[in-house]
Amino acid sequence: MKLKKTYQLYASFGLVLFVMLGYLVKFFPASLKGVDRQVQLIVRHHMSDALTSFYKVVTNFGGTVYIPILVIAVLVFLLLKKWYAEAIFITIDVALMPILVFIFKHVYGRTRPTLPHLVVENGLCFPSGHASASLMFYTCLMVLICQRLNNQQMKWLVRVLFSIFIVVIGISRIYLGVHYPTDILGGWLMSGSILLITYPIYDEVRFKWRFKGVQK
Repeated sequence: MKLKKTYQLYASFGLVLFVMLGYLVKFFPASLKGVDRQVQLIVRHHMSDALTSFYKVVTNFGGTVYIPILVIAVLVFLLLKKWYAEAIFITIDVALMPILVFIFKHVYGRTRPTLPHLVVENGLCFPSGHASASLMFYTCLMVLICQRLNNQQMKWLVRVLFSIFIVVIGISRIYLGVHYPTDILGGWLMSGSILLITYPIYDEVRFKWRFKGVQK
């Protein structure tokens, strides 16, 4: 219970920061131009054909094509293993992201950067759907993998690799010119906060179901 309260506290901080950032996006967008511009210059400073091709591939792993395929593959595996709590956890959390992103994009109404777009994207941009979906899916997957590993070094390796991948997907959206850096931050704050709320609930259900023999 104490750990659950800690997760809820961190989630509250994340949601407050998300709302504050969204407030600036909505009412004081000029206040974010300096920060966004500086990060854009850093990310896009050394553009090349090879780097562009790399980011065009990487960005797909946070989009609406690859993630649904990966989620289905993971769900099939989880159901075959009879890990039902895990299946429900990852399904609900990942499915929630596009719904929340759609709502908040229309609440804040931020248009995309005027930089040349290296991929085709339409519509509004805050918070980033790719950033929120990738953080949610790959962090959920990381949690499920680490729960089944006994070796601490392997656990840390999995955490580091997944964290790097999530960050690179976020950077790809900035590099490709379709998102402001604060769009990425907004996506991470929203997604991470939801995950902090749902994880202890899932972990409690998983423990009870394993104890009762409902699942493995």
